[in-house]
Amino acid sequence: MPVLVFIEFTNGKINESSCQAATLANGQGDEVYGVTTSTDKNYNSTLGLKGFDKIFMINDFKNVECLSKIISDHDIKIIISPGSDLFKEISSLISIPHKFSIVSNVKKILYHKTAITTVYTGKVESQVNVSNEKIIYLINKNIIESDTYDKNTDIIKIESENLKINYEILEETKIDHDISLSDADIVVSAGRGLKGPENWKMIEDLAKKLNAATACSKPVSDAGWRSHHEHVGQTGLKISPKIYFAIGISGAIQHLAGVNSSKVIIVINNDPDAPFFKSADYGIVGDAFEIIPKILKALN
Repeated sequence: MPVLVFIEFTNGKINESSCQAATLANGQGDEVYGVTTSTDKNYNSTLGLKGFDKIFMINDFKNVECLSKIISDHDIKIIISPGSDLFKEISSLISIPHKFSIVSNVKKILYHKTAITTVYTGKVESQVNVSNEKIIYLINKNIIESDTYDKNTDIIKIESENLKINYEILEETKIDHDISLSDADIVVSAGRGLKGPENWKMIEDLAKKLNAATACSKPVSDAGWRSHHEHVGQTGLKISPKIYFAIGISGAIQHLAGVNSSKVIIVINNDPDAPFFKSADYGIVGDAFEIIPKILKALN
C-alpha cells in the first residue's frame, strides 16, 4: 500500500519536516510517493535518498484535479504531511471529495489508524483512534529524526488542462533572511529586554553564526521594532525548533503557547524571577548586553 507525502521546498531544497514525514511514511506502507511543485527534475531524482519511490510534479498544490488524479489512480489511503498552514488547507480541500479523515498535531503514529497528538498548545497528549481507512496525518515538526535510504526515484509530471489561476500581484516584500522561521532548527528570539530596535544587530549576528532564524515577542512587533512575520506566540507563529533562544523575554503564557514544543529552550534574562525560567532547559541570569557579545566571541 503506497503512502503519499506532501513535500515542501525552501530555496530549492526539501524541508526537513518533509524528510521526517517521509521517514514516518516508510514505516507505514510498501512505497512512498511524494508530491511537489518543484520543477527541478535533477534534484527531485535524488529524493530516493530521503525515502521516496516516486515523485509527482504538479504546478500548484491547490490544483485539486491533479491531486485527485494521483489519489485515485494509485489508490492512496494514507497521506502524511507537514502540518503547515498550506497543507492544512490542502488537506481540507481533498478530504471531503475523497472521504479522508484528518488527524492534526500528530506527535507519533503508533500503528495503522492510531496516533498520539498534542492538544492545549502541546501541554497534553491524546491518543486518537480512527475508524476510517483513509487518513491524512498532519505531523508536528521535529517529532522524529529523518533517515537516509537507497532508492531509485521515478519522476512523473502531472498536468491539468482545466486549471486556470487568475491573480494580480499587489505588492512584493523581500524578507532579508534566508531561513524560514517555521522551518528553522535554531531560532534566536528577543523581547523588550533589548530596549530598542537599534540593539538588534547582536541578535542578528548571533543568528547568523548559528545559521538560525530570528524571532520576537508580540510587544516587540507591536512597537514596530521588528516585522510581524517574526512574532511567535499564541497570536503569532507557533514553532517547534530544536533550539529556541529567548533573550530578554519574560515568558508570558501567550508567548510560551507558541514555543513550548521546542526541543531545547535557552533563556537569557536579568530577572531571576522571570516566568520563562520555569520552562527553560538552560537558563542564564544576567544582562544580555554582556552575555551575547561573550557568546559571539566564543563562536568566532
